[in-house]
Amino acid sequence: MNATLPADEGASTRLSPWIALPLVAVVFCIPVLATVHPVFDWDIWWHLRTGQWIAEHGRLPDHDPFTAIGAQIPWVAYSWAFELLIHELYRRFGLIGIVGFRVALAVAVTGACYRLVRRREPRFVVAAGLAGIAAVVLSPLFNERPWLFTIVFAAWTLDVVLDLRAGRRTAWFWALPFVYLAWATLHIQFVYGFLILGLACAAPFLDRWLGGPATADARTPGTRGWWNLLGLTTACIAATLLAPYHARLYAVALEYATQTLPFRVIAELMAPEFRSLGDWLGLGLGVASVWCLGRSKSVSSFEVLFTAVALAFFVRARRDVWLVALAALAVVPGAIPRSPRQAIFAWSRARALAAVTLTALGAAAIWIALGLDEARCRAGVAARFPERAAEVVAQLPADGPLYSHLEWGGYLIWKLPQWKVTIDGRTNLHGEQRIERSLDTLAGKPGWERDRELLGASVVIARSDAALTGLLRRDPERFEPIYSDERATVFVSKHPAGR
Repeated sequence: MNATLPADEGASTRLSPWIALPLVAVVFCIPVLATVHPVFDWDIWWHLRTGQWIAEHGRLPDHDPFTAIGAQIPWVAYSWAFELLIHELYRRFGLIGIVGFRVALAVAVTGACYRLVRRREPRFVVAAGLAGIAAVVLSPLFNERPWLFTIVFAAWTLDVVLDLRAGRRTAWFWALPFVYLAWATLHIQFVYGFLILGLACAAPFLDRWLGGPATADARTPGTRGWWNLLGLTTACIAATLLAPYHARLYAVALEYATQTLPFRVIAELMAPEFRSLGDWLGLGLGVASVWCLGRSKSVSSFEVLFTAVALAFFVRARRDVWLVALAALAVVPGAIPRSPRQAIFAWSRARALAAVTLTALGAAAIWIALGLDEARCRAGVAARFPERAAEVVAQLPADGPLYSHLEWGGYLIWKLPQWKVTIDGRTNLHGEQRIERSLDTLAGKPGWERDRELLGASVVIARSDAALTGLLRRDPERFEPIYSDERATVFVSKHPAGR
């Protein structure tokens, strides 16, 4: 299950390049098909604004510069490298640059999955098929988010761990600490990498306690391979401390881990509801992993623990389905029965170049067929976000806070940089109490009229179909509507509190 499995040449058939190369291209076109669409993500806008702020000021922020209470709140821009990158792409290429980033990272995720399984599965169709299934399962995550880096780097980590457990140490081993240094500047979920490394370090003790066979590799504690793994883990931890925010990154990770409200109100953090194909496919991969572990003659604690933890994380938050996918790619290949005549495919530089060319041609055909350009991207943004309402507010003097809600706050931070919003999608910054108060006010729940942030705002932008909008229309003494469309309504406060 851990070793790279050599192909049995005598019992194998060589697959024709005319079959293998188009099949690989199809697998890598799956993420392209899933990502060529306008920018719909709620959070990309505050990421863009953060990148712009860092570029303008030449430093990282230590307090939040975008909200009404931000000057009082320490803030760690933990994805600052991603934000600088995405802002530079937007500055040079517009929204198409963001789409291009999304496509490239989604293809990179698929490539990481394919490499992980191909190095341990000589049967070409099995390896390509599993990578294709993983791409379909992960397609809901193919957004312009830094978590795409996390999936790539986690696959890299798992690949190195499986190599060490098989008694191998490649150049990827030596590069991993540098990967973690970069990872710690891109996404807070770099700590998930330590989950994989930690399980790999601890599982051998459980195997020994259970009476497992001793080996000379990282599967047995105290061996040179195990010490290499422990040293690698230590080096990766030390590398993350070299990032600009140092140990403060771990405090942010702890904040996210201990919050409970976001897991009930943020769609990507909610438990899977099994109303979408992605949820069912994720569950299917998890069940397949468990079934394969159950029928395997030699199972190690690492595979069992990693699969169990991956399923637990997925059940908690559907976004973490990628952990289930990685576990399946590590576990399933070794349990698939081998046929007497298995199909293999010998790669070469020329064939790899041909596969890349076919994939590029397929991606170009998809892009042309979907007709995506800058104009369509901007039309998509206008159809999803309160663009016209923001243009109205831009004409007003920014003499007080702008009351926003969780989903639109990030967009308003970007669109109206002169205004300070009340809240946006950075859940760890705002805390559970403020988030719940904002959601209750938007829903018009009892006590909405006493919301201090609403009463202190100069301008309110609310969804036109929200309960709060109807309530404010019936409160003409305090709020005057000045603009409304099918998406958003703008109110001006007649007597903002505190002024």
